[in-house]
Amino acid sequence: MKPRITFCIRLAAICVALLSAIGKPAHAAIIPVTNTNDSGPGSLRQALAIANNGDTIDATGISGAITLTSGVLLVDKSVTINGPGADMLAVDGNATNRVFQIASGETVTISDLTIRNAQGGFGGGILNGGGATLIIINSTLSGNTAGFGGGTYNAGTLTIVNSTVSGNTASEGAGTYNANTLTITNSTFSGNAAAETGGASFNLGTLQIADSTLSDNSSAFLAGGVFNLGTLQVGNTILNTGDSGVNIYSNGGTVTSLGYNLSSDDGGGYLTGPGDQINTDPMLGPLQGNGGATFTHALLPGSPAIDTGDPNFTPPPFFDSYSYSNCDANSYCHC
Repeated sequence: MKPRITFCIRLAAICVALLSAIGKPAHAAIIPVTNTNDSGPGSLRQALAIANNGDTIDATGISGAITLTSGVLLVDKSVTINGPGADMLAVDGNATNRVFQIASGETVTISDLTIRNAQGGFGGGILNGGGATLIIINSTLSGNTAGFGGGTYNAGTLTIVNSTVSGNTASEGAGTYNANTLTITNSTFSGNAAAETGGASFNLGTLQIADSTLSDNSSAFLAGGVFNLGTLQVGNTILNTGDSGVNIYSNGGTVTSLGYNLSSDDGGGYLTGPGDQINTDPMLGPLQGNGGATFTHALLPGSPAIDTGDPNFTPPPFFDSYSYSNCDANSYCHC
């Protein structure tokens, strides 16, 4: 068995690399969020309004829920938004609002928050605009709904790291709807339900999934996991069909296995890489706290995913300087 500390060190390195990748001006400010009000002095909305490019919005000193009552939070500068932890602070869309809308051309990082109970036509929790770059770290998107992209709708470049996307609903792409470039790493997609297709994700662009778990997602038509019309790469990942829909369905797109995946069905015939296992029960525990930043599905004793990840797995280009060795084939490392 591999020590869990190895995984933690690796994850910390990823997060540091991500945060360091976004350059900040020499005089960037830290703007504190001091209350959970929807608006007014000390609110998250006010902090976003007064921020300049490169600033950090610091919500680490508050806890509870920010319930939106006056519309979406527009992020129209390149900023970092830090929370105290996904289990400590939620931004709640009040079942009527999208939570965040990232303006075109901006570069934004959101970390250690829960985004929940939101609603929008395109992107229930978050709409990442065309030409925008968004990085989501150590966060949860849960209980959001949309026509397209219950958790997120991405028209730009989106990276989701060490996060959980769960219990979201949409017609297409309940977890995520990707129209451009999306990278999912060390993350869990669970219990997302599409009324049509793409329970976990609907992909029109380029999607790469690494070291992640897609479990208990469903759709009424075709793909409970990933519906692909673009370019899909998947490696070191568990795909566990939910109540309905196959794990991978590709219609005119391309699917490449990076190897060491485990699928509860035949993976659409695409999982033919080294170390791939198909028609195999991954033996997962329930979605719950297992000591990480967000909820995960632990590997139960005897799981065929334990110690079956690729020790030489090549991560996405964004993480070229980092090794993914000593990990199991999912977002939860057995210890």
